[in-house]
Parts: sequence; structure tokens; C-alpha cells
Amino acid sequence: MIVSLDMSRMNKILWVDKDNMIACVQAGIRGQDLERDLKMSGVVSGMEPDSSEYSTLGGWCATRASGMKKNTYGNIEDIVQGMTFVTSKGTYKKNEHWPRISAGPDINQLILGQEGNYGVVTEVIIRVRPVPEVMNFASIIFPNFEIGQKFMEEMSKQLVYPSSLRLVDNIQFQFGQSLKPAETSQYKKIINAIKKAYVLNVAGFKPDEMCAATALFEGGKIDCERREAEMM
Repeated sequence: MIVSLDMSRMNKILWVDKDNMIACVQAGIRGQDLERDLKMSGVVSGMEPDSSEYSTLGGWCATRASGMKKNTYGNIEDIVQGMTFVTSKGTYKKNEHWPRISAGPDINQLILGQEGNYGVVTEVIIRVRPVPEVMNFASIIFPNFEIGQKFMEEMSKQLVYPSSLRLVDNIQFQFGQSLKPAETSQYKKIINAIKKAYVLNVAGFKPDEMCAATALFEGGKIDCERREAEMM
């Protein structure tokens, strides 16, 4: 038998504890709504999968989800402190909200990724962070995808990462360029034309081969500037 539950009405933040930086949230809340409502209390979860507009906190737990900014905030298993889990045999809920257990197995790890086979997550205690001071975006272009791959491999060996780092191939790169809004500043138009001429005519990049890595640095201003400088 298959049971399908609509939990969209269980979409509230029940409380935010800024002393311990945790929040209790109903599992039916969608990702974009979660971040919007948390920011009203001056905090964020930092969990941002590609499906954030449509997926829910409970779905993240059920699928053991990851997010684009996991380098800074962690995956869902790093964010979850506790859950209310309803099964056919009863309800599981931790009495305290400590982040980990040093004696014996952590039942949370059995619930995360169980795809709804054992029960339903109804509430989640999550770790929250202060709203980031800055969000700095950067990009690096490469003459081809293979060189971009080597860059990503080298970055994986470093100790300092951007909050998000993603390599896009040539098709994605061209598609992204076509979606960019028209530049209204005449000065920036000239600068962009000079950059394009340099990349194509001096550096010799081919439009049908070049790709790019996009990066996001999120957090404190000084820390973000340090991480960006180390990456570049």
C-alpha cells in the first residue's frame, strides 16, 4: 500500500531560539518560505538545494538532501538537531536538542534518507546562523571544460572553500549569457566589450568551447574577502 500525504499546511516556524541558535519548524514548509520567515528573526538555515522553491524541509530529511551552500552551512544531516517522527508504532522525539550523541547510535541518522518507508517527519529542530553580512559573487572562465575540471579538482584539495562553487559547461555558459539583462550603463558596456575582445582575440578562447566556474562567498565580510583572495 502507498500513502501520499499533503503536508503543505504544516508550514510554520514554531519558535526560534537565538541564544542556542536553533529553530523548530514544521516539516511541510517550502525552502524559500523557510529562509524568508527565518530572516524575520535575523537568522537563516543556509540550506538551499536547487529545488528550494518547491521542495520542503521534511522532503530534505526524507531524501538526505544537500544544498548549494553546503561548504558553509553543511548538508541536511549537519543542520538537523532533532525531529518529531510519526510511525505506525508510535512517535519518536528527542527530549533534548543537543547536536550529537557520543554514546550509542543516533536515531536521527536512521530517519534521514529513509524516503518515508518508516514514518513521517512532522517537525524538525534545525541549526540556524545569523543572516550573512555579505554575499559576494565571482566567476572564472576557462578555455575548455577539461581545464575547468582540473580547477575543480585542485579546489577540492584545499582547506578553504567558497560557500558555493559550480562548474558549468559551454552550453550552460552560453545559455546563461543569453539570459543576462541588457546593460544600461554606457561605461559598463564599454568595459564588457573590452573584456570580451581580450578573451576572444588576445587570450584566444573559443566561444563554442569556453566554460566558467561560478562562486558564492557568504558570511562575514572579512572572512569572505579572505576566502575569495585565496581562491583567486
